[in-house]
Amino acid sequence: MCVPNLEFQLLNPTTQVALFTLCIGTCTNLQSIKWNIYQGSDNSTSSNSTQWTLFNNTILYESIWFFGINTSNFTATDLLFLNNLQIRLWRFEVVYTFQSAISTSALNFIINQPPENGSCSINPLAGTITTLFTIECLNWYDVDGIQDYSLYAWTTDISQRTIIAFSPEDNFQVRLPAGDNETSLLNLVIYVRDLVGSVTQVNISSVNVIPDLAIINDLIDKITNLSSTITNNPIVRLLSSGNQNVVGQMFIALSQEFNQMNGDNLDKAIS
Repeated sequence: MCVPNLEFQLLNPTTQVALFTLCIGTCTNLQSIKWNIYQGSDNSTSSNSTQWTLFNNTILYESIWFFGINTSNFTATDLLFLNNLQIRLWRFEVVYTFQSAISTSALNFIINQPPENGSCSINPLAGTITTLFTIECLNWYDVDGIQDYSLYAWTTDISQRTIIAFSPEDNFQVRLPAGDNETSLLNLVIYVRDLVGSVTQVNISSVNVIPDLAIINDLIDKITNLSSTITNNPIVRLLSSGNQNVVGQMFIALSQEFNQMNGDNLDKAIS
């Protein structure tokens, strides 16, 4: 969930904070437990020089962003951080109130800033499932360093996005599955990740990708007829390349096309 940083715990904004507190010593006559959330107003990484201000919306977002605010198990969801990206420093304080005393304890967190100031592009903007597309990501900066770039694709429903490739290099090549059946449009997004897991999402230009039906039908025909010239098929050559990325990308594209063909045949049979 987080990485220690002396006085502060380094926290990615896409993760939740789950804290547990335990009363040690004389814990009789406990009247209440309460968690307080503070935001820091100083960019310093020393908690001694940070000005802490009570976060005002705790009650408003109880059971939405915050859970267990009056128990020993407290959770702040990632929505707290994602909706307050301008706040870099957070403090979570638990207050034990006894009949004759009050005891407190706190943990401080610093938000890991995601990669920034860069851009990504794809070229060409149209092709077939055997076309080699080039992804270029330039000028990305992160104080922790960039770990990798991941490319995802989908047609109409982003929840159905599929990972196509990931690379530690900022310039890499991929083959893409066909786009939407009617428009051939394929939507793309790249996730730029730093070395401690913080991610920036980059939407890049959609591309038009069509299935190469001549090559696919040739492949099916040669498989059906056990042709000795099957190795001449461009798809077979790619599958035989020994490159795991190439093979994986072609499997994604082919499985999509075979599923589409099967669906079309079923529709014809029913009609």
